[in-house]
Amino acid sequence: MSEKEKKIIKDFRHPIFTVEYLEEWTNRNDSICLSPVCALQIAEAKGFYEAVKLLAREDN
Repeated sequence: MSEKEKKIIKDFRHPIFTVEYLEEWTNRNDSICLSPVCALQIAEAKGFYEAVKLLAREDN
């Protein structure tokens, strides 16, 4: 995660999607069959992070 992306995330001040949360959950790869709740959290975190990456790219 770049410093620019971290700044964008911190600027959002979201109560759940913090830099630490996203770093942990976007690097996981849990199976939906073995842990559906974890798989859902991973999908949410990855979706949020993809939006952050787009914002960082557009900000150039």
